[in-house]
Amino acid sequence: MKRCWFGAFLLAALLAGSLAVTWGMDGVHRPIAQELGRAAASAQAGDWRRAGAEFQQAQAGWEKFAHFRACFADHTPMEAVDEELAAAGCAASLEQWPDFAAACARAAKMVAAVGDSHRLTWWNLL
Repeated sequence: MKRCWFGAFLLAALLAGSLAVTWGMDGVHRPIAQELGRAAASAQAGDWRRAGAEFQQAQAGWEKFAHFRACFADHTPMEAVDEELAAAGCAASLEQWPDFAAACARAAKMVAAVGDSHRLTWWNLL
């Protein structure tokens, strides 16, 4: 009987851990995607300071949780987002604001897609 309880406890602990990671991934990616979207919109509107500030905030958030993502997510989409963030940073430093806005918009969609792929759904639980 003790083995049955140990198995049930282990199963519950694994389920709780997977739920926590799923909620954590969604909570990490949603604000970053929103900040990148606001940076792209601000750049398109001509508000360069705000666009740069939003981009810096999004990039800091992306780098802050790099280890967390590296443990639980596929690395290929992460590398694509890193490339888009680097392209946006390069465009901002060269003051190529249309390219900056496009790179931020692409990165926002990629980050949102990563968050969607880790969102809590019944098929992700299985």
